[in-house]
Amino acid sequence: MPLPRASFRLAKPSYLLPFALCVSASCVAACSSEPPAPSGSGGSTGSGGVVGSGGIVGSGGIVGSGGVVGSGGATTGGASSSGGSSSGGSSSGGETSSGGATGSGGEVGSTGGTGSGGSPGGTGTAGCGKGTTPPSSMTQQTIQVGSLTRYYLLYVPPDADPNEPLPIVFGIHGLNMNNVWAAHDSSGFQLIEATDNQAILIYPQGIQANGQSNPPSSQSQWGTADSNWGGPPPSANEARLNADLDYIDALIETVSEDYCVDSDRIFAMGFSQGGFMSNALGCERASVFRALAPVAGWGPWSTSPTCGDESAKQAVIQVQGDTDGTVTPQMGQATRDFWRGRAHCTTTSMPSSLGGNCVEYQGCDADSPIVYCTHGGDHFVPDGSGQRAWDFFQSLD
Repeated sequence: MPLPRASFRLAKPSYLLPFALCVSASCVAACSSEPPAPSGSGGSTGSGGVVGSGGIVGSGGIVGSGGVVGSGGATTGGASSSGGSSSGGSSSGGETSSGGATGSGGEVGSTGGTGSGGSPGGTGTAGCGKGTTPPSSMTQQTIQVGSLTRYYLLYVPPDADPNEPLPIVFGIHGLNMNNVWAAHDSSGFQLIEATDNQAILIYPQGIQANGQSNPPSSQSQWGTADSNWGGPPPSANEARLNADLDYIDALIETVSEDYCVDSDRIFAMGFSQGGFMSNALGCERASVFRALAPVAGWGPWSTSPTCGDESAKQAVIQVQGDTDGTVTPQMGQATRDFWRGRAHCTTTSMPSSLGGNCVEYQGCDADSPIVYCTHGGDHFVPDGSGQRAWDFFQSLD
């Protein structure tokens, strides 16, 4: 299905969520402070943890009405800065050879096979064949969505064939983190190494608690950035989340216009509130995303997962810490059970071929395998999570 379009315009390139979660009656409540960045073998417990029964975040956490991004979300325009689109990027198929001559015994000779040539039918985007020079993955790129200039990092394999469609993988940071952490910190996803130049990587940047957007720090940030997805704690704000969905739509469209993208293979990996955002994408953009890899994430939408699209289901590999006090095992299991139900899996599991402490549920719909991985630590991204996510993505048809 085509992407829901948001109109936007590009700006020239300019110059990374852990959180403490509180639970209200109907939505996620993420408290204000972050745990310190993990080092060595263990992650640190997020401050605050989960509030016990009846625990509602005190005043000050709710976004005022001024923090909501205006309706519509995107400005008119939308021309890519790289110029006009190509004719679709698929080269013509090879010619069929002429039929064989009728032999003396009356048998028709075998027909010739179709020659090699064009890109996979229907998956290559308008950027195929352009050969757009990619930016440095260290340089923040900008895109105008609604009234906001949004920022992102982009990694395109330097020697990518401009006629060969590549998948997109989103690496989504957590609360009060930045995209530099997601892209380049050793405690992040390490997707550049994991994908080994076989995918285009997009690292989006959340916006501030007040709804504004400023350039991220050039340094990796864990808990010190003012950034969130779907609004700040204590609850996800529907208008803010919808604005973030428009932003992701615009990123996919822009990258697809500039580079050769396999539109059937778009994936999302996110940590903490970034895992929440990944699950939201799986619900609200079910026809766009092929699979999800939330790490210490919850949702869709709340600690009691829900999705208005009754047909939405996903292939999912999920990572959960056994001692995570921020996104608790109970929250992780609720998300697992939601996607497992949507994929019609049984509750029977077998050890996954992906290794680690991962199990794969049985009886799932063929296009929606569910893999659940646990580790003995707290709230952090375990080593190898990016590689395992990429291996899972690669295993899908």
